[in-house]
Amino acid sequence: MEISRHFKPASVAPSELSAARQVASRPAVQPAARQVESLPLEQMHEALRAMPEVDLDRVAAIKQALQRGEISTDVGELASSMLSYHRGNDA
Repeated sequence: MEISRHFKPASVAPSELSAARQVASRPAVQPAARQVESLPLEQMHEALRAMPEVDLDRVAAIKQALQRGEISTDVGELASSMLSYHRGNDA
């Protein structure tokens, strides 16, 4: 998941609104078809459950990079970077 500071207001064009009304007026999907469509989603959900909550290999790589000095731990630099990001100056 990516967290972004870019927010765009939602706007619905008249053509989109009429298309949404047409979709809403269609008859409901048959239960068998709905079950087939949901199967991949269920499989993905199970795969996510099987994954660990924390990527331990990634954590170990970051720890090693910190020990080697490859990642800066300068608090001032970190704060400046965070402020730049949230102000939109980090292009």
